[in-house]
Amino acid sequence: MIRELTVEDTGTYCCGVHKDLGTKIYTPVELKVKKGSLGSREVTAYAGTRSNIKCRYDDEYKEKPKAFCKMGTDQRCIKQISTEPNRLWSHDGRFSIHDNRSAGFFSVFIRELIAEDTGTYACAVVVSDEMEFYTVLTLNVIEDLSNEKSISETVHVGGDLTVNCKYPESHRNDNKFLCKRPATAACSYSSTVRKSRTYINEGKISLYDDRETQIFTVRIKRVNEQDSGEYWCGAEVNWTSNRGYKVYFTQIDLMVTGEFV
Repeated sequence: MIRELTVEDTGTYCCGVHKDLGTKIYTPVELKVKKGSLGSREVTAYAGTRSNIKCRYDDEYKEKPKAFCKMGTDQRCIKQISTEPNRLWSHDGRFSIHDNRSAGFFSVFIRELIAEDTGTYACAVVVSDEMEFYTVLTLNVIEDLSNEKSISETVHVGGDLTVNCKYPESHRNDNKFLCKRPATAACSYSSTVRKSRTYINEGKISLYDDRETQIFTVRIKRVNEQDSGEYWCGAEVNWTSNRGYKVYFTQIDLMVTGEFV
């Protein structure tokens, strides 16, 4: 295992066996290290919430299996979750993985984060039985008691919903979003708020981010029973880059009841 590779590590190496009578058996291994931006990075998330981590890979590995694992004290992978052939999703407890081959990255979803999830992880590409490579990230799970993590609302059909999602100061300048979670681990959304104090309207949903007060406001007009479900207020942290991830800071449980009177 070679950690923290540099371009200068490129070269020919030998795996050797020393036998009796001084006999030596060597197997040459040619190592090529490409310059890139996939070095180690840090991800911050919040206990009781969830996170979506982006793991980028080169196009030549599109068809190769992908994996995500926690690194043990001996720098070996433990608690590994891997993609499965011909399946969009793979799940293992609170961890899910999805390979977005058209975009050149796979996503790792971690639900119901706990402090014990803090540690060093690896995004891996399994090239063959003999070789895999990975990029390392450090996950820091923070217990943030200043922000409300879960909000439950009951609204009559035809009524309006307004919820204020307070977020940590560290996400003041990040893009914000609202998403609705279906039965899978994914959380889909179509609108992103990129500016402070600017309304974004998507049908009957209106979003507003006041970065001065660190409050992300969600409004849903004229709700119906189909609007019931689990929503999340979240922030994109450098999501367009190779080092991006998403944090979900407030869960909204919406229940829509009978006709509005």
